[in-house]
Amino acid sequence: MIPMGFKDRFPIIAALFIIALVLVGEVIVTVDSRDSFSSSIAVQGDSVEITMDSHGSHIYRAVALDGTFGIPERVCVYFDTDYVSAAATGVSSTGGRPLDERYYVDQMHDTLKVRGIDYSEIVGAKGLADVMGKDGDGVAVIVISGSLPDTVYDGTADSKIFEWMESGGRLYWIGGILGKFISHTDGLETVENGTTLFLGSECIDDEVSRGYDMIENGFRDALYIQSNLTTFSIDVSKLPAGTDYLSMGFTDGKRSSIVTVKEGDGAVCVIGGEYTIRQRIDLAQLVASGISPDTEIVGIADGTVNGTVKETIAKADSVYITMGGFYPVYCQNHEVDRCSSATPV
Repeated sequence: MIPMGFKDRFPIIAALFIIALVLVGEVIVTVDSRDSFSSSIAVQGDSVEITMDSHGSHIYRAVALDGTFGIPERVCVYFDTDYVSAAATGVSSTGGRPLDERYYVDQMHDTLKVRGIDYSEIVGAKGLADVMGKDGDGVAVIVISGSLPDTVYDGTADSKIFEWMESGGRLYWIGGILGKFISHTDGLETVENGTTLFLGSECIDDEVSRGYDMIENGFRDALYIQSNLTTFSIDVSKLPAGTDYLSMGFTDGKRSSIVTVKEGDGAVCVIGGEYTIRQRIDLAQLVASGISPDTEIVGIADGTVNGTVKETIAKADSVYITMGGFYPVYCQNHEVDRCSSATPV
C-alpha cells in the first residue's frame, strides 16, 4: 500500500476543517447559555435606561420600537407527518445537514430560546385547529409546510384561519405560495386564487428570485435581517390600495424578502425563499420582536459590551436587544408598559 502524502491528505483535511467550522458556528448560535447574558430596562421620563451584562465581549444593538404586537404569549410551530406537505428541501452550508421541514421545525425551539422565547410548541393539524378555534390575541403560529391543513383552511373566506387572524392571531408563512394548497392526509388540493383570500390579490408567484437592494426603512440593520431570498414573497405593488403592510429586508425590484400585512387585529408575515439558516434566524427575530405592519423605529443604540454597560434610548412600546450581531448569542424584548422607574424588567 502506498502511503498518503500531504497533497493526497489535504482535500480530506480541508473538508474536515470546513465541517468543523459549520458545526462550531451552529453551536455558537443555538447553544450559548443565556446565563452568560442579561438585560433590563427602567423608564426615566421620556427615555429608557438599559442595563446589559455579558461575560464575554459582544457587539450589541438596542432598538426602541413603537406600534408592535408585543411579546407573543404563545408560539406554535405547525408540523404533522400525517398530512401531506408542499414544502421543499432548503439550502444548507457546506458539510451541513439539508434543511428539510423536520430539521427546520426541530431547530426553531433553540433559535427562539436564544431570543427569550423558551415556550414554543409543535402542534399538528388537530392542535392547530384547537389553537385557531380560540381568540388569536397574543398567539403566533409558524407554518413552513407550504400548505395549510384542512382542519383550519378549506379554500373559502369562511375558513377558521381568517377569523383567528382577525381576532389578533399572527401567522408567519414560509415555503410556498400562501393559500394555494390545502393539505389532506391523502394529498394536496389546489385552491384557485387562494392568495387573494389572504391578501386581496394574486401577489405571490413561484419565480426563483433574490433581492440585492436593501429596503431603506432601517429594519434590516435594526434586526440584523440576513436572508435576501424573495421567491414566494409578496409583490407589494399588487396589494390592493389601502393595504396596511410593512416591507423589510431586501427587494428584487418587485418582491420584498419580508412583508407583514395587517389582517384585522392580527397579521400574516410572509418570508421569502426556501429553507435556509439565515431565513430561520430572521423568522425568530420577527417573532420575538413582535413586529407588526404598524411598527416604527424610534431609536437605536449600538456598542460593545464586556461586563456591564448602560445605555439610554427614546421611550417607545418596547426595546429589542440583540447581542452578537448577525449571529446572535442573546436577544431580549422588553415591553416598556410593564416597566416603571422603580421596577426594571
